[in-house]
Amino acid sequence: HITPEKFYVEACDDGADDVLIIDRVSTEVTLAVKKDVPPSAVTRPIFGILGTIHLVAGNYLIVITKKTKVGEFFNHVIWKATDFDVLSYKKTMLHLTDIQLQDNKTFLAMLNHVLNVDGFYFSTTYDLTHTLQRLSNTSPEFQEMSLLERADQRFVWNGHLLRELSAQPEVHRFALPVLHGFSRSRYLNFIRSKASFVQARSIPVFWSQRPNLKYKPRPQISKVANHMDGFQRHFDSQVIIYGKQVIINLINQKGSEKPLEQTFATMVSSLGSGMMRYIAFDFHKECKNMRWDRLSILLDQVAEMQDELSYFLVDSAGQVVTNQEGVFRSNCMDCLDRTNVIQSLLARRSLQAQLQRLGVLHVGQKLEEQDEFEKIYKNAWADNANACAKQYAGTGALKTDFTRTGKRTHLGLIMDGWNSMIRYYKNNFSDGFRQDSIDLFLGNYSVDELESHSPLSVPRDWKFLALPIIMVVAFSMCIICLLMAGKSALISHSSIYFLEFLGTLKKEAPSNVDPLS
Repeated sequence: HITPEKFYVEACDDGADDVLIIDRVSTEVTLAVKKDVPPSAVTRPIFGILGTIHLVAGNYLIVITKKTKVGEFFNHVIWKATDFDVLSYKKTMLHLTDIQLQDNKTFLAMLNHVLNVDGFYFSTTYDLTHTLQRLSNTSPEFQEMSLLERADQRFVWNGHLLRELSAQPEVHRFALPVLHGFSRSRYLNFIRSKASFVQARSIPVFWSQRPNLKYKPRPQISKVANHMDGFQRHFDSQVIIYGKQVIINLINQKGSEKPLEQTFATMVSSLGSGMMRYIAFDFHKECKNMRWDRLSILLDQVAEMQDELSYFLVDSAGQVVTNQEGVFRSNCMDCLDRTNVIQSLLARRSLQAQLQRLGVLHVGQKLEEQDEFEKIYKNAWADNANACAKQYAGTGALKTDFTRTGKRTHLGLIMDGWNSMIRYYKNNFSDGFRQDSIDLFLGNYSVDELESHSPLSVPRDWKFLALPIIMVVAFSMCIICLLMAGKSALISHSSIYFLEFLGTLKKEAPSNVDPLS
């Protein structure tokens, strides 16, 4: 309920009488009851508070305005938030200068950029931030906590936005922890037993790739960071949370990726922990010439380790049958495409063991023999790959033809080429805006309207304005040439025209700039 002075957020649970009041002038947050809502207030339905954020114009309240039911998990409904509204505390923008107005508009665009990326999930009754295994071993005191208070903050995507509500325990019921990820629509209430298999992905080393218009910028390993300190603290916490760590490093063992693989291997060796195993598997080398059947080499190599790590399983009587004793943590460079392929194969092997244990499959029966299930399973993992890639890289995932069908196809190669081209463009010309948007959303950057110099007013080099246009024109010419050229001259004609076009650009460019760089 909205008035010029306050926001009134009414709890709509059966029998609830609480109302959260946010003062739009003082920003004070208090509790009241339904009779305190003024009849003159403008009323609209919402499905939760994502949080609040401070921009140049002042504070904003972010609310969920649309949701979709994606499934039920042990009688708990899981929702996807599909639309949001950003409501200003201020009634007017007259107090802002023209530059401040423009900056505020840009910050709002950043906020909406993040909100428009698919994959926000929540439940009002179930804790999505903890693993099934951890939730099965909690105290009564933990169970009594609010969802916000008990949440694993690593996975609360709106943790920064909820900081003001977090400071007041009495209003926690109005604070909704939201995750960003992927969930396949499925109804699970008919399942009496519960099972889970947890995996992780990352390269815990201080490194970066600076966009420089090259297709694959060379990884730069920090020369000043204390790698060993960060590495040890990271794995100490991972071992406490998840147990044993089996690292599967999928990056190239030659070329520009080699130093990163060597650094990772050296760190593991230096740590000398009996809780860690390191396996280097050069995905591209092993699977070159579309020999993706060679992934079985890796699966065979880690099969015994996977059996040792096991999985979490609770029978129909509620008794814990097995615990997962550790995790596979796979990685490639961006922990997307190669990583997703391997994780899907490890997950399928675990699921097969779970179903055999439950008697759904006979010993010796394999999931790949269940055609209908295989199709659902592969599509779920391919959809997961696309969701993660769009959230992180701005395009669909690569190699999803294998994830969906179990085979590498020529059409899949073409689609990978298309997505790679889009990634190249976004990495060089729009990734900065996306990263800045995420940093704003997560609180890594906070807006200070009193800053003397706007961080948004840095002028861009002419290349970053001209090159996107040049690329579009150049690729358009290639496509036209491909369509017009005969089959026998398909490649040569398009290549000649493309090179002639770039040669023209080189002649017309300023003498101190090389457009081919």
